[in-house]
Amino acid sequence: MDIAATTLRSPATPTPATATPALPNPEAADKVAKEFEAMLVGQLMESMFAGMRESPLFGGGGPAEKPWRSMMLQEYGKAIAESGTLGIGRMTHDEIVRLYASQAEQRS
Repeated sequence: MDIAATTLRSPATPTPATATPALPNPEAADKVAKEFEAMLVGQLMESMFAGMRESPLFGGGGPAEKPWRSMMLQEYGKAIAESGTLGIGRMTHDEIVRLYASQAEQRS
C-alpha cells in the first residue's frame, strides 16, 4: 500500500483540535483546580506518612495496611481541598483563568 506524502503533511490552517481553546467554564476550572489540590495534598501526606510504622488503627499493621493508608490519605487530601483552607486550588484556578485570558488576548 502506497501512501502519498501529501496526506502526511499537516494542513496550513489550524484544525479545531489544534486551535487554542476558548476560556474554560469557571465551574470546570474550579473543579480541575480542586482536583489538583486534592492530588497534591494527598501526595504530600503520602510523603509525610512514609516513615511511620504500622498502627493498630487498621488491625495492627501487616501487608494490607499500606494500600488502605494510601486510600485514607487520598480522601484526607480531597477533604482538605474541598474546605479550601490551603488556597492551592484558588491559586490554581486564578492561574488557569489568567493563562486562558492571555491566550485570548494574543489571538485578537
